Amino acid sequence: KAILVGAHGDHLGYGENTGTSLARSDEKNKIHYGADDNASGVAGVLELANYFSVEKNKAKLKKPIYFAVWSGEEIGVLGSSYFAKAWKTENKTEFKTKFEASINMDMIGRLRDKLQVQGVGSAKEWPGLSEEVGLISGVPLILTSDPYLPTDAMSFYLAEVPSISFFTGNHEDYHSPRDTADLINYPGLVKVIDVVRSFTEKIA
Repeated sequence: KAILVGAHGDHLGYGENTGTSLARSDEKNKIHYGADDNASGVAGVLELANYFSVEKNKAKLKKPIYFAVWSGEEIGVLGSSYFAKAWKTENKTEFKTKFEASINMDMIGRLRDKLQVQGVGSAKEWPGLSEEVGLISGVPLILTSDPYLPTDAMSFYLAEVPSISFFTGNHEDYHSPRDTADLINYPGLVKVIDVVRSFTEKIA
């Protein structure tokens, strides 16, 4: 079985058509840059795809890894949901028979003191694996059990694949034009991606 590592690449554009913009009155119709939500997650997917493409790192893997960037997350996890539902039609096999686990990164660019690992209730193995990775990485992890998350991880949980999502927390710039690249915690982003790499390697 394969591991699916993903993030969503869409954002709110000018905030006009999604109904979820939190722009202030003086920010209306300005570009919502989406640096944390979710360029940070896309950066994570690209970095991990690059890391695991290096021959010495790839040689250690016993399972395939799929890397994906989803569209339509902000209007109802459309891309990831379609991928999971269309799998059976296009491949003549159940989604859950192909994928062992799904790892999602949604807003990982504002690490403060702790990293949230969401959806660990989707499989009994996640808490123990989280404890192990937390000790290795030195990054404090906060585990939340509920697998019904407002992000792409839920698409795969509903397809009966254990799914977790990484999240550095909400902030006042969320869904506004203020979510800009200069506010990303870049050393923290590197730490988060390293945690996700450890999870991926241990499963693979």
